[in-house]
Amino acid sequence: MEIISGIHELRGRIVNCYLIVNNDEIILIDTGLPGNSSKITKYLENTLKRSPQDINTIVITHNHFDHVGSLSKIKEITGAKVAIHPADADFIRGKGNHVGGAFANAMIKLLKIIYQSKPVEPEILLSEGDLIGDYQVIHTPGHSPGSICLYNPKNKAIFVGDNLQYTKGKLQSPGEKLILEPAKYEESIKRLLDYDIEVILTGHTAPVTSDARHLLEDFVNRL
Repeated sequence: MEIISGIHELRGRIVNCYLIVNNDEIILIDTGLPGNSSKITKYLENTLKRSPQDINTIVITHNHFDHVGSLSKIKEITGAKVAIHPADADFIRGKGNHVGGAFANAMIKLLKIIYQSKPVEPEILLSEGDLIGDYQVIHTPGHSPGSICLYNPKNKAIFVGDNLQYTKGKLQSPGEKLILEPAKYEESIKRLLDYDIEVILTGHTAPVTSDARHLLEDFVNRL
């Protein structure tokens, strides 16, 4: 569904993906679990009447497997360039390990085999302040070393990946067990108050389309 003009949310199993749609380019934010590629391509073709090859860039908000599981397949279909922060890049290259418990890591290895996920070499390594289309990169370590947000001052929308969740009318963290560096996470979230935000697009829950500033301030006060 279209959340605001030009931003489409694709709710998959567990993870949300987003399409930023302009006349001359489409940007995909995250790819979801393995097997999600067909949902993305069908939405492009059936709803937007666009070709999958119209995706120019795939931006990864962080390297956790539920966000990059379909990356190799989507890249194969679209030929799009992949953008990620360098601190999280080794995992998609196949050189780093997923940070999680033994059971989760074993499941990820199995899923990679079943879905034939392949390593991906990113073409774009993102740094603080870089621009992807109209969106500014904000490096927000804590949940993962290379977690990022993408903010657009024109529509005042921000993609936050797993940095924030919206449940029961409040913004929440992803949970203590999923915050690797609590001090850095708190610093990252407080920095978001420097931006004029009206729409918050999360990686797992419904988007915030009203009262976003107040909700963010309330969450920061509870940190």
